[in-house]
Amino acid sequence: MNNEKIHIKEKIGYGLGDTASNLFFQSFMLFLLYFYTDVFGIPAAAAGTMFLMTRIWDSVNDPLMGILSDRTNTKWGKFRPYILWLAIPFGIIGVLTFTTPDWSVASKIVYAYITYTLMMMVYTAINIPYSALMGVVSSNPIQRTSFSQYRFIFAFAGAFIVQGITLPLVQQFGGNDDSVVIAEQIQNEIVITEKGTGTSKIELEAIVPGEEPVEGKISVCVLTPEMFAEADTAGGLLALQKGFEKRTVPVADYIEGVDLSKAQLKVSVVNERKGFMWAMIVLATLAVIMFLITFATTKERVQPAKEQKTSLKDDIKDLAANKPWWILFVLGIFTLSYVSVRNGAIMYYFKYYVGNDALASGFMIAGTIATIASITLTEWLSKTFGKKRAYIYSMILTSVLTVAFYFVGKDDIIAMFVLQVLISFVFGPTAPLVFAMYTDAADYSEWKTGRRATGLVMSASTMAQKFGWTIGGALAGWLLAAFGFKANVEQAEGALTGIQLMMSLIPAAGSVLAAIFMLFYKLDEKFLGEVEEELKLRRVKA
Repeated sequence: MNNEKIHIKEKIGYGLGDTASNLFFQSFMLFLLYFYTDVFGIPAAAAGTMFLMTRIWDSVNDPLMGILSDRTNTKWGKFRPYILWLAIPFGIIGVLTFTTPDWSVASKIVYAYITYTLMMMVYTAINIPYSALMGVVSSNPIQRTSFSQYRFIFAFAGAFIVQGITLPLVQQFGGNDDSVVIAEQIQNEIVITEKGTGTSKIELEAIVPGEEPVEGKISVCVLTPEMFAEADTAGGLLALQKGFEKRTVPVADYIEGVDLSKAQLKVSVVNERKGFMWAMIVLATLAVIMFLITFATTKERVQPAKEQKTSLKDDIKDLAANKPWWILFVLGIFTLSYVSVRNGAIMYYFKYYVGNDALASGFMIAGTIATIASITLTEWLSKTFGKKRAYIYSMILTSVLTVAFYFVGKDDIIAMFVLQVLISFVFGPTAPLVFAMYTDAADYSEWKTGRRATGLVMSASTMAQKFGWTIGGALAGWLLAAFGFKANVEQAEGALTGIQLMMSLIPAAGSVLAAIFMLFYKLDEKFLGEVEEELKLRRVKA
């Protein structure tokens, strides 16, 4: 293998592109189902079905984008132009996905279908070329593994940003907002007055002189007059009855262990709808800037051995015969199903099972720090064990630790965080390993057929992501509904058990299946070295 040198600035610039993608991808993974059910007011089952319907189409159009980018020729290359052209539309549509018009439930569902479908289409249109770019920045598999390592360090830096600032931004932008609800203390009760429409979180703090303050929270959905009649069936959301302007909430229902006759109540209102929209505006601005940096700092170095004039039929035939591609595609589905179900359950786990949703951000951040730390070991793992064995070992350990999470009690906060760190650490290298394998599959296809279709081969990466995301996202919504979940109310025992299962045994099944499928992957490092040398000779002769 050659010793081609590429400046670290280019690897960082490339990595920032996945930071940009993950500012929204992670927002969808961690918050979108919660946003739809608890903030926007869509039933969990409807949200799950929407994820399935929109993502099936979205998964299908991935190879179409790969084919298109392979046939693009500009002064900037094949793949980089799409990053430039689509950065701003990516940010705008992302914000619209988290914007909540004051419509009926049926109209909200239609709006969610439209905005989410558009978001996934623009995500495909920018992310397929971005992924394919990694296959042409170098012909050296070791360099591509290095690019992949940088990519996923920065990808999880994006996750770190989302986990660390999203909920604080929601609090900041939506905090102390009286456009939706006015809440005031009258003795030991809170009186809520309707002022408009939307979902708000009323936070109470009981302060008794000489004692520690005690907090309580009420999630309130104030619906439009036309929807009041549906309030009892709208996912269990607390709401005013039709024609009423005020509702009295006994503080004792939300704050326990305090002598309310001696307490002074501090009331703050958080408009989560407004908060989420402005939080996404901040994230979208960052994403656009980072994509533009990626475009400006990267180069396309690998060109086909000769000018190709292949038909779509030939490209698809080559892809269908690429066995390593199929294996990576299937295990990618299982891996993202694991991630989708488990991450989608985190907000519910802490809000309803643990009873303290303020811990959710710290839990996610702890996992992301561990993931970033372990991703720095990817190149070493690849050289020491080979990509295949490193992946299998990581997924086996991930499965065992995820199963162990089921046995953690709701008060065992330290155990939750320790397991989260361990799970994230052993799972972290799997993503860069697999994406480096996709570039190997592109080399293998060129070596075997004499034709190179990097965009189409790399479309498997996002297509598998989205199929897994589709299955996992739909399962998350359907499972919540099946377990009897109702938004913003105390959950029944069956729903709490279901949320536990979604954090442990259910996703563990996906990681076990991913490890099994990797056993059938045959591209080892010795064979890939021979492939690289032969392809280099072909390009020189051409």
